[in-house]
Amino acid sequence: MSLVLLLGALLFVRSLHNLMTTEAGFRAEGVLTVNVDLARAPIVRERRLAAQSGLTERMAKLPGVLSAAQVLLRPISGGGWNDDIGPDGAAAGGSGKLSYFNRTGPGYFRTMGTALLAGRDFDSRDTVAAPEVAIVNETFARKFFGGANPVGRTFRRDASAGKPEPLVQIVGLVKDSKYYELREDFLPVAYLAVAQDDDPGAESTMLVRIQGSPGQVVNAIKRAVADVSPAIGIEFGSLSAQVDESLLRERLMATLSGGFALLAALLATLGLYSVVAYMVVARRNEIGVRMALGADRGSVIRLVMREAVLLLAAGLAVGLLLSFWTGRAATAMLYGLKPTDPTSILAAAALLAIITLAAAFAPARRAASLHPMTALREE
Repeated sequence: MSLVLLLGALLFVRSLHNLMTTEAGFRAEGVLTVNVDLARAPIVRERRLAAQSGLTERMAKLPGVLSAAQVLLRPISGGGWNDDIGPDGAAAGGSGKLSYFNRTGPGYFRTMGTALLAGRDFDSRDTVAAPEVAIVNETFARKFFGGANPVGRTFRRDASAGKPEPLVQIVGLVKDSKYYELREDFLPVAYLAVAQDDDPGAESTMLVRIQGSPGQVVNAIKRAVADVSPAIGIEFGSLSAQVDESLLRERLMATLSGGFALLAALLATLGLYSVVAYMVVARRNEIGVRMALGADRGSVIRLVMREAVLLLAAGLAVGLLLSFWTGRAATAMLYGLKPTDPTSILAAAALLAIITLAAAFAPARRAASLHPMTALREE
């Protein structure tokens, strides 16, 4: 059981490390999330897009702000939007070709640190009255266009019953980035222009990349928003904190398994020490006879340690079988690893071996220091 717990702890810690170092496709550090609500502000529905765009531009010009952009769905937020599409103008409905979507404003990819590989970003040309455009990621290009540069190509996206399927022209290609969570493989994503949303909501999200003190930038943003209307609701967050929160389950599992592993190591140490100490006491007479016949301290220590190694071998054999059996339950919680990962198994076995040898060494030394006449006199 100690081996199972040690192996579980190593697997969960390594899985967490893999998640924290995986390529997300964006840089969350230094990005504030700013949620604004125009519902109570004296801004008519038709002016919402302009008001949201104006707020984003105000934020981008503030001291300490490197860039700002509007987005519908924050990455790694758990929220998503998907629809069938039809590449090169084919019908989308019922095609079975599923894409994921988001809406972003100009400067979003620069703010997120996601590289634009080809084409252009959204700009002032992309309005509700203009033809609908999109920027797609690498997985989208591979899945629907065979990996060719998709800029200039088109696709249709599914529409509600009775409405025509919009034809969308691709104007840009960007690197892949995670959509729902860090654990997932990269998904095919098409980014549509926020400014082409014909039904904007009262709530919107701006991502603001900053340098320096967040507190000063937050206060400056509050003043800038209040200058437009004090009735605009505003709420702040941190994108890196959001990413950290998405790893809460993995951190909890790593912490719990680590705690249980430490407890298992302590119990294993005490148990092995007790077993070996009892074995030494039970064989005092034999050890005395051996030493009286010329056995040196080294041979006595090796005798006791050999018994401990036999116990270790038996424990490892049973522990490995248990770990293979129980490891299947942990498969879904691991990222980039299998429960039978050789490195983790060897590391857990090595740790258990060190614990065993350390626990057995003190009784072995005590046995080697036993005076032969004392042991024979007890006989």
